Amino acid sequence: MIEVDLESKFHPQLLEIIQSALKNHADLDSILRAAYESRNANDIVFAISAEQSVTNKQLAIVAGREHLRETRQYEPGVWNDWPDVIPPRLNTEPFIDGKPLECDYWLLRLKNGRFVTGKLTSQKNWIQIPEFMIQAFREFSPPPSEQWLESQTEPASDDWNAFPRFKPETEETFEVLLSDGRQRAVTWHSTHIWTFYAKEIVAFKKIK
Repeated sequence: MIEVDLESKFHPQLLEIIQSALKNHADLDSILRAAYESRNANDIVFAISAEQSVTNKQLAIVAGREHLRETRQYEPGVWNDWPDVIPPRLNTEPFIDGKPLECDYWLLRLKNGRFVTGKLTSQKNWIQIPEFMIQAFREFSPPPSEQWLESQTEPASDDWNAFPRFKPETEETFEVLLSDGRQRAVTWHSTHIWTFYAKEIVAFKKIK
């Protein structure tokens, strides 16, 4: 549970609208809490049951995130908490027919500790990964140059490693660079295989 003064999170006019829809104002805290914890990049949904509603019918009040009194700005190069921070548009994927792809790809840290690739639409909706599972996100690390990879003679613990010249020593998820410039999060298994993109990976880096 989030230990905060929930009423302080929302603009007073919005609180008045929600209160006016309630039979009992004592229900306000639980409704605010559920809405705050399930907020997404675009909306906050306040679900009011028929038992709580002045109309005796279920209500849903949908408000834009602009009704939050405080917002946190995105910080590049570090982990940003979701859904406190909204990802900006990246347009870092390779272009197709001269046009950027519809989605941006982010490195995600899930609440269970796993790292995965996150796919975010231009409408700020995560797809393939349920939003409630996401803890934080960040950009993939700046990719190494082809010249740098070709000249690498020793493996690096905190930097990119040319693959297959060097191979991971532990079974875990790494940032990887693909031959066409895309970046993803892929797991290396003790059987010395990647879960995906095995023939496309040219470099890997430990996630921190």
